[in-house]
Amino acid sequence: MSDNAPLLSVKNLATTFETARGEVPAVGGVTFDLLADETIGIVGESGSGKTVLARSIMGLQPRTNVRVEGSVQLDGTEIVGASEAELRKIWAVDVAMIFQDPMTSLNPLIRIGKQIDETLRLRLGLNKSDAKKRAIELLDLVGIPSANERYMAYPAQLSGGMRQRVVIAIALACSPKLLLADEPTTGLDVTIQAQILNLLDQLKSDLHMSMVLVTHDLGVVATRTDRIIVMYAGRIVETGTTKEVFAQHRMPYTEALLASTPKVSDASHTRLNAIPGRPPDLLKLAKGCSFAPRCQYATERCHNERPELESSGSPSHLFACWNPLPLPTNRTASSAGSEA
Repeated sequence: MSDNAPLLSVKNLATTFETARGEVPAVGGVTFDLLADETIGIVGESGSGKTVLARSIMGLQPRTNVRVEGSVQLDGTEIVGASEAELRKIWAVDVAMIFQDPMTSLNPLIRIGKQIDETLRLRLGLNKSDAKKRAIELLDLVGIPSANERYMAYPAQLSGGMRQRVVIAIALACSPKLLLADEPTTGLDVTIQAQILNLLDQLKSDLHMSMVLVTHDLGVVATRTDRIIVMYAGRIVETGTTKEVFAQHRMPYTEALLASTPKVSDASHTRLNAIPGRPPDLLKLAKGCSFAPRCQYATERCHNERPELESSGSPSHLFACWNPLPLPTNRTASSAGSEA
C-alpha cells in the first residue's frame, strides 16, 4: 500500500437480505475511505444499518439469503466475494471486531484464557506455553487486575466491564491494522463506558491501528474520531470531519440526533428530546428521502425524489438533503430576524 492510499476503501457497498416478505436493503450504496491511524465514527439510530455495514466490511455476512455487492478493499485485499479460506487469512491479523454484547461473544463454558489462547495459537502459531504467557500480557494490557488469576476465570465470573475488556484483548491479540468496534460500551454504566473508550483510544495510539467506531451516541464520537458518517435507512446522509458534522451540520437528521443527546448542563429529570415518528420499513422504502416523513423541513420534492450526497463547500463535508440547514452564521441571523 502506498503512503497516500487508504487502508480501507469501501465503494458502493450494498447488503440485501432475502426474506419471506421480500428483499431488505439493509445497506445501500455506501462509499468511504479510511486512512492509516484514522478513526471514523458511524452513527445513527437502531436499524440504520450501522452493524450490518460493519459486518459486511468484516466479511461476516451469512453465505445464504444475503447478497453483498460493491467493493471492500483492506490494504489492497478484496473482501466482497472472498472465500472463507481467504477471509481467515486476514481475520484477527489484518482486521478484528469488537461485538456489541461480550456475554454472547464469549463462550460461557470455556475459561477466558483459553479463548484468547485459541486466537494466538491458530493465527500466530504460538505453542501452548507462549500463548498463555501472551494471553496474560494481553489481559494486563487491557487493564484487568490479577491477570494470572483471571486467566482461569469463566465469563460469568467477571463483571460486564471486565468481559468487555476480555473481548478487546481477543480482538487485539494479533495486533490488527483495522479494528471495528460495534457499540463497544452497550449495557455498561457511564463510568465503565468512559474507561473502555479511553482504553480503546490508548491502545489505538500504542498499536498504530485504524478504527471504525459504531455507535448510536454522538457524545461517544465527539472527541474520539477524526471523521463521522451519519447513516439513515442504510445510506449515508451526512459525512465530514468531526468538527464539521458537529458545528456545521446541514442534514436535519443530524440536527435531530444532536438534539436528542442528553447534556451535562441539563437540569436533573429534564425530559429527553425524541425524534418524532418511527424509522422507515426497509421493505417499503419511499422513492424520496427516507427521513422526509419525520422531517419538519420536508417539501413535496423530498417525498418524491431521493437526494444524493453533495458538497457543502468543503470537499470532506457531504450531505444528502433538498432543504439543508443554513450554515451556523446564517442560522443565527435567521433566528434573530424571526425574533425581531
